Amino acid sequence: MTPNRACSFVLLLFAFALIAGAITPAPLGAQDSAAIRQRLHVVDSTKIQVITMRDGSSLVGRIVDVRADTVDFQMGIGRVPVAIRDIHEITESGSGRVHAGQYWFPNPNSTRLFFAPTGQMLKKGEGYFSDYELFFPGFAYGVTDNLSIGGGVSIFPAGFDEQVYYVTPKVGASVSDRVHLAAGVLFAGTNGGTGGVGYGVGTFGDGDASATIGLGYGFAGGEIESKPVAMLGGEKRVSRRIALVSENYLLPVSDNNIVYSFGIRFMGEKLTTDLAIFNMSGSGIIGFPYVDFVFKF
Repeated sequence: MTPNRACSFVLLLFAFALIAGAITPAPLGAQDSAAIRQRLHVVDSTKIQVITMRDGSSLVGRIVDVRADTVDFQMGIGRVPVAIRDIHEITESGSGRVHAGQYWFPNPNSTRLFFAPTGQMLKKGEGYFSDYELFFPGFAYGVTDNLSIGGGVSIFPAGFDEQVYYVTPKVGASVSDRVHLAAGVLFAGTNGGTGGVGYGVGTFGDGDASATIGLGYGFAGGEIESKPVAMLGGEKRVSRRIALVSENYLLPVSDNNIVYSFGIRFMGEKLTTDLAIFNMSGSGIIGFPYVDFVFKF
């Protein structure tokens, strides 16, 4: 496949993700009032429910009574009535998501560190748009709970045939709530040739605190490297909207073979921004700045 055709292929995948995301049925909670009503039920104090209203606001607490047209919703400020017709979506989780009286929404980017994948997978119909270092936009989309596809094309201020493209399919599954395994391929190319890395990763923990280890073999020109690249990374959420992230590599070379990084992730329920420093052993400098923006849909 020529670079131009490969770039076109990635763009087609991107368009597919947009269309698939648009036609994927909305979650049951986003349906009409009758569908919402079927999901309304009283829960005990071990559960937390989040009601998203049609105006975009959210209420955190739990339902303590269901009436004909309203529910009684117990919040920190007390019990309030909520009209069923105004509810857009309702989700439920364990009370462990409440820290010091504050609800922590799920980590929207648990499937990746900075650029490296974790063992956790996107759910069917989930996806995200990303922009790495400003010049590398991309996407990822959950085809099923166990299969995702991603890709992107660089936007350097140069000719189209001088850009970098990549495609990255990934398969995986959760062995338990805290053990997640995945494997995939990062296939990249330029006008000068193609290559990539085949990898396997394991993530231990959850979206708020996890460690990820991985091993990958590079390939190019029909040959596969005899020695692997090793990766060790992790993420630790320190507040509702901030996490610490690190992504580090051991390269199969004799000198200056460690690439390390550390940074901060700023999280919203859909949008995250990462600010980090990458460096290589023996470089003698502070490091290289890294930034990304990722919007989950």
